[in-house]
Amino acid sequence: MEINSSELQKKISSGEKVIVEMYATWCGPCKMLKPLFEKVARENTTEVQMFIMDIDANMDFATKYGVRSVPTIKTFNLGEVATTKVGVINEGQIKDLVNELTNG
Repeated sequence: MEINSSELQKKISSGEKVIVEMYATWCGPCKMLKPLFEKVARENTTEVQMFIMDIDANMDFATKYGVRSVPTIKTFNLGEVATTKVGVINEGQIKDLVNELTNG
């Protein structure tokens, strides 16, 4: 579930449908979002791949994609950013992101 920037960039470049939650270990709201994101990821049976990424360990990726605040969730489809959500979102909103990628 944890991914680094080079692995994620390969998936994005190959056009895979990916959702990544970018977090930091020191971030309080990230600690609230992470269990929800992981629950949805475990239950996910679609072709959408879900990962988490520590921005402090992958600053190159965070900088490239303009992540200025955590938590940030980005969805990627066909090599492009499809959606960006900043801050804590609920389980239903995470599922909505999966559904948007599945149907889009």
